[in-house]
Amino acid sequence: MASKLNLKCFAEQRDLVTPNGKLAVLCIDMDGTTIECQPYFDEAFEEFALLMSLLGIDHQDATDALKRIYYGSMPHRGFERHRFPEALVETYQALKQQFNLTSIPPEKEEIFRSLLKGIGSAPFFRRPKLFADCMQVLTRAHERFLLVAVTVGDYEAQLFKIRQSGLEKLFDDRIITLREGKDDLVAQLIEDWNIDPEYSAFIGNSIRSDGVCLKVMNFIHVPFETSLSKEGDKLPEGTGFKTFKVKDWRDAEENAINRLIRQRDMANSGINASSCKTGNCNSSKPRRKRSTSAGKPGADKTAK
Repeated sequence: MASKLNLKCFAEQRDLVTPNGKLAVLCIDMDGTTIECQPYFDEAFEEFALLMSLLGIDHQDATDALKRIYYGSMPHRGFERHRFPEALVETYQALKQQFNLTSIPPEKEEIFRSLLKGIGSAPFFRRPKLFADCMQVLTRAHERFLLVAVTVGDYEAQLFKIRQSGLEKLFDDRIITLREGKDDLVAQLIEDWNIDPEYSAFIGNSIRSDGVCLKVMNFIHVPFETSLSKEGDKLPEGTGFKTFKVKDWRDAEENAINRLIRQRDMANSGINASSCKTGNCNSSKPRRKRSTSAGKPGADKTAK
């Protein structure tokens, strides 16, 4: 856990409670959603292709071979940080056999493979760069939602990114896993923290890896990076939850996060929107709960 939960403190300082007496959460993917990831892998691809060109391999042939071997084997290859360097070595071996390369003498092979592994390891511990407006949007959302990082990847590398990006101070917890199937982990979070999925959402860039969480809560799709996408990837259907398709973090705030907040505030106010349309509304303006009373057990459960 990033920090120990203190629900009393949350109730006093943050407005998190839904009309069902539960908590609202935003679960947030890291790579390709909050922080830029693909440019660092693109650099590694370029360095590999340049190195192969020195051996007489066409630049594009080398690039295509690495994409086929690495991306074509995901997610089955795994997300440990040695998997990408492993793919570079495998691609070199495949090209060596295909083009009958003899440029590297046998006694230098191990040194050359170490060089390839170094290129493949470089993307994992670069100083992370946040996407535009991410920090500002999540800082504002922190007042109305629990924030939980839910990310697939090597534990040390992902923890490094969370800390170095400056997001650790905003996250109430983090879930780092080496396997896909985030929906199972989010379902556990919903149960353990008494989360209300109706007023919560998962924010991610991947239809396959993140969109699966539409099974258990709303999904905000921010398609910044899609290199691991495959033809045929699609969202679960008939789950009863909403999908918000947005362009960037500012759009996510305006057209997804703020909508979830408005819907929660309306429900917490006890106003029935359909009653207002028929002229039976008791108030012309929804009254937002004070955060000091929001945490009291059973408070404001009138709206379902």
